[in-house]
Amino acid sequence: MSGDYDFQFMIEELAVGAQFKLPYLHIVVNNSYLGLIRQAQRGFEMDYCVQLGFDNINTPEEDVAVKGYGVDHLKVVEGLGCKALRVYKQEELAPAIKQAEAWMKEFQVPVVIEIILERVTNIAMGTEINNINEFEELAVKKSDAPTAIACSLLD
Repeated sequence: MSGDYDFQFMIEELAVGAQFKLPYLHIVVNNSYLGLIRQAQRGFEMDYCVQLGFDNINTPEEDVAVKGYGVDHLKVVEGLGCKALRVYKQEELAPAIKQAEAWMKEFQVPVVIEIILERVTNIAMGTEINNINEFEELAVKKSDAPTAIACSLLD
């Protein structure tokens, strides 16, 4: 699993995976906004050139959800000899993983699932486990939590 910039930084590894028939699943969370770099700059009151987005002239008109996100990761992944899927909603993820597993078995290459996120997404980060900065309120009751953890950890 990686973010959009991390993925682009090491994308050539996909070609190696295709070359040597290494089936694995790589999930990319894409907000096209260099989240960790941007967040690290917050303390310096900076927000300069921390985005990967641009209007890609090759983005299909019907794919308005990725307009302005820049690099079409699916086309790049396929160009490197691998398979790729893109999801926009949480409920699309499980079927995408199922499809990715089938493709890994059939084609014996890496499969990338790109998850499109909102453009500005802050994630918890910090220098040590006991020094994490939260940018949003933490869940304190079941109704605040994602369904995966709501069942028993809170209330």
